[in-house]
Order: sequence, then structure tokens, then C-alpha cells
Amino acid sequence: MEKGLLPSYLPGQIFQQDNAPIHNARYTRNWIESHGIWTIEWPPYSPDLNPIEHLWWALKRLMHKLHPELATIGESKEDLERLQAALKEAWWKLPKSLMRRLIKSLPQRLYAVRKAKGWQTKY
Repeated sequence: MEKGLLPSYLPGQIFQQDNAPIHNARYTRNWIESHGIWTIEWPPYSPDLNPIEHLWWALKRLMHKLHPELATIGESKEDLERLQAALKEAWWKLPKSLMRRLIKSLPQRLYAVRKAKGWQTKY
């Protein structure tokens, strides 16, 4: 977070994260608070509210479809460059309609989470 978050964080911005265990670790919460970073309090099953989670899933599925050979990729520089190129290719092939649909679904997601009092929803 020192290298990734701090250089780009501006005071007053809200840093969005999910409820992954590492984000809720005492050390992480204390670090964020000590640096004056504002965060959103998420309900217990917050991925319901984050459309990007569904976009990552679609990207992963498309990657496997376009490049099944990458399932056993190594860690060499060449392999990582192939992976990066394949990810960019798949990202640009994701339908824009999917992104619009995910964004437009946010009000329904919010309603469903409120109705479920923060518990799981169909999303």
C-alpha cells in the first residue's frame, strides 16, 4: 500500500476495497487509519455491491476461452509477457454492454443488499 495506494491517494477521496480477510486484518485497518485514508464500511458480503467482481469473473472466463494454453503458464519473463498480452486482448474483447449492464444494476444491487440486511443476495 505504501507503493501502490499512497502515491495516488488524495485527501478526501474514498478508498474502495472489499471484505477480503487481508483488508480486514487489524494491521491493515490500523495502517489505513494512521494514514488518514477514508474507506467505505461494507456489509458482510460486499462483493454484491462491487460490479468489478463480476467483470473479473468474465475476464477470467474469456481468458480461458481465448488462451487455454495459459492454464499451465510458467513464471519466466516471456511467459509473463504472454500473459499480459493475453489479458489486454481479453479485456478489450469484453463486451461494453456487460460493463453498462453491471453499472446499471447497481441500484438493484443496493436495494437487494439493504433488503437482505447485508447478507447474501442473488447477485
